Amino acid sequence: MWTQTVELDAVSQEEQDVMLQELYRQMFVVAYSITRSRSEAMDVVQESWLKILMKLHTLKDRDKLIQWAKVIASNTAYNMMKRSSKLTALVREEQGLYEYNGTGVEDKVVQRMICATIERLDQTTRRIFVYKYYQDLKDQEIATRMGMPVGTIKARLHRGKEQLRQYLDEPPG
Repeated sequence: MWTQTVELDAVSQEEQDVMLQELYRQMFVVAYSITRSRSEAMDVVQESWLKILMKLHTLKDRDKLIQWAKVIASNTAYNMMKRSSKLTALVREEQGLYEYNGTGVEDKVVQRMICATIERLDQTTRRIFVYKYYQDLKDQEIATRMGMPVGTIKARLHRGKEQLRQYLDEPPG
């Protein structure tokens, strides 16, 4: 089936196996970076393979198979996380994004305020912030993962920072 949909006739079976293993590895890395669980990442990759096999005919540029597969794996992982309600827990657990390294009561209040402020952003913008400031991804990598133009990512980051400034400047109450 694979050799019929992708022009791999000139490639040996061993080379095909290596290519498929590399594709699986890259999809697993994407899934694991989101789920932080080996078993869930494996589930994501399996579900992603099914989607890829069912939709392979829609792929227009065969040279972008790896990027396409990684985006499918990423979206599948996020959808799985949403279904299991773990995305919110993950964002809160991965407090490194908003961590404020103080030890006093005042510092803890600031940390909670920052966390609460980021939670006020829309889900897509929060996700972009996690990619950018927690996972240290470049704007282009974020764009690829989210299936958006890089300009949209930059604009959302800019608007998100502006919103955070406004939220933090609001008087409490």
